[in-house]
Amino acid sequence: MTELEKEMSDGVLVLRMNVPAKKNALTDGLRAELRQAILAAQTDVSVRAIVLGGAGGTFCSGGDIAAMTPDPEIARQRMGILHDVVRALVTGKPSVAAVMGDAFGAGFSLAMCCDQIVADPSARFCASFSRMCLPPDLGLSWTLQRRVGASRAGRLLLGGRVVDAQEAASLMLVDDIVDADSLLPVAIDRATELSQFAPLYQTHVRALLAAGANSLHEALESEMRSYLALLASPEHAQARTAFMNRRSR
Repeated sequence: MTELEKEMSDGVLVLRMNVPAKKNALTDGLRAELRQAILAAQTDVSVRAIVLGGAGGTFCSGGDIAAMTPDPEIARQRMGILHDVVRALVTGKPSVAAVMGDAFGAGFSLAMCCDQIVADPSARFCASFSRMCLPPDLGLSWTLQRRVGASRAGRLLLGGRVVDAQEAASLMLVDDIVDADSLLPVAIDRATELSQFAPLYQTHVRALLAAGANSLHEALESEMRSYLALLASPEHAQARTAFMNRRSR
């Protein structure tokens, strides 16, 4: 039985984690299916964007505690699968998290990897790692600071408290709260909006955002490299021709 439901909607790949007995915890099977689906989407020209959600009224309860082991090689291998997922979500095609119910631990981390987060009123977020005496994972120490700032990120990570949908919106953890029936359609619309321009443009912008910069000089240098590369691209030439044709009418 598959632990990841897949559906295409007008160029948007909708992925629903589906492990009801464990509230969509990241079992070994689900990890493998997530990596396969998300990596395959990056080279599939029919996929313009990804929506990540959960079945059964919850997003993801986090890691599969029963499967955790102190064996460093096994632990590294299991986590490495999810690191591939994180890299693809952060630097690949646009992605939107559609969150209902709990996004705890690694589930919280996965949501934060997406470009946009849409939630319904039942959504709850928790950096629950402290309960297991484990550090934040899947890049949360990086993504959370970029979304809410260092001070708020520190409070959420160190305090480990549950944040409901309304507070999540006030903290800017989520971009929109919609009713449950509208959650998936709104997430798909948002994913479509993010993916409307040329894939090469998206690649460069996402790389700039993911890399960040420690100084204005670094930002300017990175932007210059992208500018020169895109300026010489067929995509830019086509866009410029279309613009000039519209202007001449």
